[in-house]
Amino acid sequence: MKKIILASIFLTLFHFAVLANDGCLPKDITFTEETPSTDGISNSKNILPNGSVFVDHTLSMEGFVVRDNENVSATDYNYLRTMDELAFQLSLITESQTFHRYGLDIEAITSEQLNKSTSTDFYQCPASIPSSECRNIQSDLESVLTIAAMKPENFYVVVTDLFLKNTQFFDPKSNIKKSLSKVFNQGQSIGIYGVKSKFNGRVSGLPSGSIYENANERAFFILMIGEKNDVLKFRDNLEKDVFYNVSEDSKSFTIYTNDFVLNKIGPSEIKKDDLFPGPGASLKAFYPEKYNFFHQYELRHSHDPFKGLFDLYEIQLPDTILLTDFTTNVTLYQTKDIRKCDSWKKLDNIEGLVKTSQDENMIDLEVFGPNNLASAKFKRKRNYIANVTVIANNIGLNDDNFWLKDWSFTSVDEAQIIQSSPIFFPTLNLSRFATMLENIQRSEFEKIELIEFNIAVRME
Repeated sequence: MKKIILASIFLTLFHFAVLANDGCLPKDITFTEETPSTDGISNSKNILPNGSVFVDHTLSMEGFVVRDNENVSATDYNYLRTMDELAFQLSLITESQTFHRYGLDIEAITSEQLNKSTSTDFYQCPASIPSSECRNIQSDLESVLTIAAMKPENFYVVVTDLFLKNTQFFDPKSNIKKSLSKVFNQGQSIGIYGVKSKFNGRVSGLPSGSIYENANERAFFILMIGEKNDVLKFRDNLEKDVFYNVSEDSKSFTIYTNDFVLNKIGPSEIKKDDLFPGPGASLKAFYPEKYNFFHQYELRHSHDPFKGLFDLYEIQLPDTILLTDFTTNVTLYQTKDIRKCDSWKKLDNIEGLVKTSQDENMIDLEVFGPNNLASAKFKRKRNYIANVTVIANNIGLNDDNFWLKDWSFTSVDEAQIIQSSPIFFPTLNLSRFATMLENIQRSEFEKIELIEFNIAVRME
């Protein structure tokens, strides 16, 4: 008799143990078991790209290297600091380096010649150009971009004032848009690092043909073209070694890319505090700890919704245009007994089970809840697993707060700007260059899965 009682107790305890942590998952749902840390070991390729520098040497750049003790700008001679460090910084992330200067055409130069970019001798008018036209030369950025598009495996750095004439946007012969589109199509990314610097010289190339001589400060730009991690690494090195003393309002960076995601959140990466259950949900373990399946609950019909809050700044690449227009794809699994592995019923494309909203960089999710028509249909004494994927369908931009717009002017602004005698002189058509990049990026955009997680519940 005692043996029968003990056996009954054992079977009962075993039954509850199975219910507690040994349920079957639907065959479509898999979890990666946690593995020992491999700190210091990387599986990424260690092959460094070749690097190329292109420096705009038109006369419009000359004022960046001229010193004047009477300059009243609070900024430093950041252009000089950049050119002094450029070759060394490039050598840190590339296998070999080549150097060029460009104006009307492109010319290969040595590292010794590049060192002279801190002197006015570097910025000269071609002998074939009349002196009266020297300051109206349109630098050949199109050809530089064409070269970058031809060999996408390399890393490119372009230093320029980005003073672009209207014809470079509207002329059918211009290759800027075509080359930028090819860069995106090939998976390259484009970083723009804008830095303000002391400037002592004449601002030429204005739409009216006039010259402005009272500028004490202008922006120069470092364009970086290559694989996204190389772009970010080069930016980080410049920030750490070159621009560490530059104030935040005197430098800005944006990366344009079709490879937005830096840290995708999958079922095995979801954290306990990424989703918060409300009243009416109690934590219940149906599955083993090895699955890292944090979100398992018993659920009353009168429950408050689960809340999820995710920061795009922790998911996207830094300094990219924020993703937007979020939707969810939900697959729901239902069974009476989680121990019967073949009893799961799959229900695809469940609408309304998850609601999404966005407040700038924050994605807000609401799952289940008393006013949720989908979860209201859940049956009592049934087990459910919801597989949720959050999808970004577009990119967005708040132009009012975008630095590339703030540092720009167009031909219709010229007279008013000159009349105001600014210390900082803005950049011609910079906003149009930014808009072109944004439109190309948007046209090449494909929806991205950012977040995936599972919630297991049993309805009381």
